[in-house]
Amino acid sequence: MKTNYLKTMTIVSALFLSGIILFSACTKSISENTVSSKEVTSPKTTQVDLTKFASVVYVTIEGDDTNGNGSKEAPYATIKKGVAAQTIDGLTAVLVAGGEYSENNIQLENGVSLFGGYNPTEWSRDIIKYATNVSGEGKGRIIVAADNLTIDGFTFANGKFRGPGGAIYGRSVSPTISNNTFAKNQTLKPIPWNPKYWHETANDGGAVYFESGANPIIENNIFVGNKTENGRGGAIACNNNCKPVIRNNVFYKNTTGLDDPMRSSDGAAVSIFNRCDAEITGNVILSNTALARNDAGGVFVALWSSAEIKNNIFVDNEAGDDAGALFVGGQEHRYDAPLDPIPPKDKFYVSITNNTFLGNRNSSQNSGAMRFTMESRGEFINNIVAQNNGIYFQRSEVKVADNIILDNFLFIETKEGLQLGTIENNIIWSEYIREVDATVRNNNMKYPEEGNGNYSDPVTFKNDDVEINVFSANWSKTGNKTNILTNKKFEANSLVNRVVRIGDEWNVIISNDSDSFIILGNYSAIGKVYILPTYTLDKK
Repeated sequence: MKTNYLKTMTIVSALFLSGIILFSACTKSISENTVSSKEVTSPKTTQVDLTKFASVVYVTIEGDDTNGNGSKEAPYATIKKGVAAQTIDGLTAVLVAGGEYSENNIQLENGVSLFGGYNPTEWSRDIIKYATNVSGEGKGRIIVAADNLTIDGFTFANGKFRGPGGAIYGRSVSPTISNNTFAKNQTLKPIPWNPKYWHETANDGGAVYFESGANPIIENNIFVGNKTENGRGGAIACNNNCKPVIRNNVFYKNTTGLDDPMRSSDGAAVSIFNRCDAEITGNVILSNTALARNDAGGVFVALWSSAEIKNNIFVDNEAGDDAGALFVGGQEHRYDAPLDPIPPKDKFYVSITNNTFLGNRNSSQNSGAMRFTMESRGEFINNIVAQNNGIYFQRSEVKVADNIILDNFLFIETKEGLQLGTIENNIIWSEYIREVDATVRNNNMKYPEEGNGNYSDPVTFKNDDVEINVFSANWSKTGNKTNILTNKKFEANSLVNRVVRIGDEWNVIISNDSDSFIILGNYSAIGKVYILPTYTLDKK
């Protein structure tokens, strides 16, 4: 990608408008599937209530670490000095003015929060106008997080570390990480690295890594171009009994497995591993890639990890092995030890609801949208699956209900100890292969199973795809956004999170008013834009 960390992203995906299938109203119960909220998914300026803090420390690029005292009148010059200057008990806020900071290995203390995006003279806050950019310059990890704190309003770029967490690392802590941009951070492979078996844990979390009971909240951030040489989670990885909340973020062109012959680099956007319990909601997950023979170009959930995966948009993600967008697996790969017993439902359950999967793919072309496997237990409900190269349920205990599935559908294999799966109230208008017993009822199917209320009736989706002539397209370097003036009229913010096609590229609308909308990236020379359909059933 030809950009630096200040020119963050152009969100693209791959989907062909000409391949869209049309149906008429379904007489069975399929819920209205509305993934996009009117909340704009991107970093935003929030005002900080400084009365909640016992002390406030000020940092500017014009400050002085030697002669300053951290006040407005005599600020420090580095974040590291501002963090170390805590002198009294209670919560501390370190306010960092806009500018370019080259720092790494910033060790945060419990209760010391970092807030970027300040005017260095009057200390008003605008994280775009007064962008606070922190570069690790490829010389190490940027921040080690602590407990009871917030990190908000920064760009963290070029952190590079031979260990987990290229930009931020946390162990057994629960910070809030919000309204930041993470760009071009990376973990390097372990040295030496010559494991006996595939799938051993390497250096996870190209940008952010938490482990050992950490409970972070990670929200309203952009992750673009973060990588692992050998490790899971190109943007975010959580391992070992963590409970992360990952919501309202954008993940774009993050990559795992740059140098990985041993398949240890699953989850190009997010990895949730080893008995974690994650909330992954409201995210835009686009054009991420798991290289080599790794799984999950988008999100990887494995080793008895539970998750609520809800209201996300998965577009144009790719895996070198299984699951272009989403991989869910229970049992760990084991080569020299017995397999685990399956944990009870209250310890292990994955809920996947109200998501959209478009244009995702994997190398074997059978699980572009998702692979749900390895003794997993959970539900797949009210999702839209279209223009991927397949969806795959295998060796699992799962309820598949109220979905619109327009891709080839596999439901195969079982194992002792698993209860029968259920497939009900879906539209499955595709090739359909089921090789194990299951309860299959009340589905509208292109190739229906006999009995149990299954049928094949024509249905249609609402004709809400739109071709737009562009009157003007103005790119702003600040925030790397294009404002497109159109020949159509819309209700304000009614197009938020709609997927669009621009020539051979794809994007996501982040806001709109009555006759214009904003997308990420430089598209100042375009003449037409196609807005994809929402795949909403027409019930006329």
